[in-house]
Amino acid sequence: MKDTVRKWMRLDPIDMDHFEGWLETMARKGLFFERTWALGIVFRRGEPACVRYRLDPAGSLWNREDQNYCKSLGWEFVCQVGRYFDLYVNRDSEAPELHTDPVVQSYALEQVANRAKRTCILLTALTLVMLAAVLLPFFLFSTPILTWLVESPTSGNLLVILLDLLSTAMTVQAYRSFFRLRKRLEEGQPPRRDGSWKSAVRWQQVLNWTGLALAVVYATVLIVTTSRSWEGQLDGLSKPVPTLSLAELEHNLALEPLVDGRWADGQDRNNYVSFTCTPVAPEQYEIVQKLTDGRDYEPRLTTRWYRLSLPFLASPLLDELVYQYTRYNYAPGEYDVEEISLPGFDRAVLATDSQWPGQRLFLQKGNVVVYLSYSGNQDLTCRPELPEELSSFQN
Repeated sequence: MKDTVRKWMRLDPIDMDHFEGWLETMARKGLFFERTWALGIVFRRGEPACVRYRLDPAGSLWNREDQNYCKSLGWEFVCQVGRYFDLYVNRDSEAPELHTDPVVQSYALEQVANRAKRTCILLTALTLVMLAAVLLPFFLFSTPILTWLVESPTSGNLLVILLDLLSTAMTVQAYRSFFRLRKRLEEGQPPRRDGSWKSAVRWQQVLNWTGLALAVVYATVLIVTTSRSWEGQLDGLSKPVPTLSLAELEHNLALEPLVDGRWADGQDRNNYVSFTCTPVAPEQYEIVQKLTDGRDYEPRLTTRWYRLSLPFLASPLLDELVYQYTRYNYAPGEYDVEEISLPGFDRAVLATDSQWPGQRLFLQKGNVVVYLSYSGNQDLTCRPELPEELSSFQN
């Protein structure tokens, strides 16, 4: 059996009386504090004994006279614990306390209390800044759902915010315990080192396990979203994609794919598909098709297809797409926009270019949202069976 045992830091030392009570309970089980390590405490095995541990502000008893006084009472300096405290141990159960007057002890903790207040203020300010970074786009930007949730791979940062809130809650809870202790000391009440530390440990464990679960979820989201993305040419594609065929829409045998050969990798970006994944929109396709008659007619169709994990965002997303691709960065009046009825869809919005041949069709059915950008002489709504296939696509 090993002489030492490593345990996670179950309590923050700032939670003084609970931390001292925990160490004394461990000593009664035969585990004695030896030193700290990166993630917790190293205990040394021994015969169970009633040993007292006391925390004191770091450096307050470091002069020779104070050290001699502590030793005369049987108190030995062990090490510094955390940022604020020194730890002392006494193996004589009959020896006087390190501090016998609670009010005087509260005065000794004043500097620690000031530093703790500054820490709490700083943590709160940083948390508010992080929350503002996530929430402000929903008030300052015209398309927050599209830009920050659907198409952005950083939408998983919402989990980071939850982790930050959880971490802040854990720290603030420990600091609250410190301030409650100091108030009791000011009122002349001695510290409590009874079994109440167990409830503090249970609360801390709940927060720790919740934080670990959120971290695992966040890591899983990053791995899945990164690994699932792919892209390739439409020609010879083996995977099913939600495609409205431009060739079928044009219904002109003289048209053939217009190949874009400018890319060094040999890919035809005029007839291309890409798939991406985010937590809010786990299935997203962008499909580009371009044909030519060999002369001056070159119809083009771009399809953006989204399946959302949160169905209530579907209709707002459609509104943002309409704004993004008909009004934003376009001259007023360039598009004639109207809500139409199209079989198989809950909503359909048609935007017709008032100057050039072309249409933009925005569709929504359940949690599926589709945006079609067409440049050509045909009408996207003249054959409703073609866009209707997009709503029923299953990967």
